[in-house]
Amino acid sequence: MGIIIRQSLKASLGSYIGVGIGIINQLFVSVKLLTTDQLAISRLLLENSLVFAAFAHLGTPFIADRFFGYYRDHHSRNRGFLGFLLLYPILGIGLFAALYFGFEHQIQSYFAKESAKLVPYHVLVVPLTIFWIYITVLEAYCRNNSRIAIPTFIREVYLKLANILVVLLFGLGWVSFDWMLYLMVACYGLAVVILLIYIYKLGKFSLRFDFNSLKEGLLRQMAYFGLFVVLGGVGVQVVYFIDRTMLSHNEGLTSTAIFIIATYIGSIIEIPRKAITQISTPLLANSLRTNDLRHVRELYHKSSLNQLLVGGLVFLLIWTNIDGIFSLLPKADIYRQGKLVVLLIALSKLFDMATGLNGEIINYSKYFRFATYLMILMALTAVGTNAYFIPLYGYNGAALATALTTLLFALGKVGLVWIFFRMLPFTLSGAKAFLILAGVYGVSLVLPEWNGNWFEILLGISVRSAVLTLLFTGLVLGMRVSEDVNYTVSAMWARARSLGR
Repeated sequence: MGIIIRQSLKASLGSYIGVGIGIINQLFVSVKLLTTDQLAISRLLLENSLVFAAFAHLGTPFIADRFFGYYRDHHSRNRGFLGFLLLYPILGIGLFAALYFGFEHQIQSYFAKESAKLVPYHVLVVPLTIFWIYITVLEAYCRNNSRIAIPTFIREVYLKLANILVVLLFGLGWVSFDWMLYLMVACYGLAVVILLIYIYKLGKFSLRFDFNSLKEGLLRQMAYFGLFVVLGGVGVQVVYFIDRTMLSHNEGLTSTAIFIIATYIGSIIEIPRKAITQISTPLLANSLRTNDLRHVRELYHKSSLNQLLVGGLVFLLIWTNIDGIFSLLPKADIYRQGKLVVLLIALSKLFDMATGLNGEIINYSKYFRFATYLMILMALTAVGTNAYFIPLYGYNGAALATALTTLLFALGKVGLVWIFFRMLPFTLSGAKAFLILAGVYGVSLVLPEWNGNWFEILLGISVRSAVLTLLFTGLVLGMRVSEDVNYTVSAMWARARSLGR
């Protein structure tokens, strides 16, 4: 787990820099310079492209994780496996484009009533989908070469800086809203180019793939695995993004914008999980391939504990400062209406994080088909709950539907891992972590809140966050809840002392 902690720290640093940039962009620049309709349009284009990319890539990123071990060879640049990974999704891209343009009229009709302003731009989803496919494929290739920091930087820092730039260009009146969207699409295309250059600089770039290596049923295994993972991947994207699409259809773009901003705030707690998962996945896939269940159990328990600790702290900092956070936003009177959305989304994601790498264990084991069946069931649940709750409660209903689906999904994955591996993610250390989180939250209730101008509010958030972070960290270290956390802090302290000498 040591390499996971080190790589995760590097990736998390880039991720949290990205979070800072994203906060500036999503909660200040975009909110200030874009109308609620414009903000919703720009986000819907990006997020719908993620849904389409989930099936159009034909499972290629997951194929890279599962089958990379067959081609791993430093001297031959992994036997040109990159060439296969770049070629394989082309079939899916062609299928997606044919279906999208074949049903273009139906897509336009879906949004025409409540979100008609989105219709002229919906076609931009196509290039965005293609760029997302190759971003995820190249990220998968990088992480299987134990390199996640730079790809994380590209996704979390470069793309968010680029988004700020194009929004500023629009806000300053230098480009129209149309051209802002075109430039945004171009930025994602440039990200693909940057990743390819990075892989070349690593010395891992080779397109000379030996297709004879796919004989003896290996291609069939890849395609079969990719098919099931694609179905599950589509389900994942439906669970996480169908809410805003259905909300825009039922309630319009303003409600969608409120929901998107609140969901963004609540989803910040997931950043550490993404870093841990990225570097853990290749190790987990290899352990499952070699049937090293002891290591699988270790990864499962430690991922659950460490994600609960880090995610729990971020949740505390967000929720105990939520009124101040909304007060700092431009157009605060509009967006503070999403407070309940933040709570429901954040709580559901924290529970999901606390269940560890359960989805990855199922996806990269011989039981991967069951993850797909579960995901299809959850996608149907997401559609059904959103269809029921959105007409009743609007954006709060969308949040309730998403939280309920996420909870059921997490419990379903825990159940599958228990059935097939007799493993549970929770440990005694996890119970200690929960008690610490509850105790620190209790302390937050007696801390004063500072109201007034933006400086006083920001100072109050800073002081409250510092107190809670120091208390939480001290309890975690003092009670030795996580050996990884204690080891990492000790190593950082030792390095700092050596530099000071």
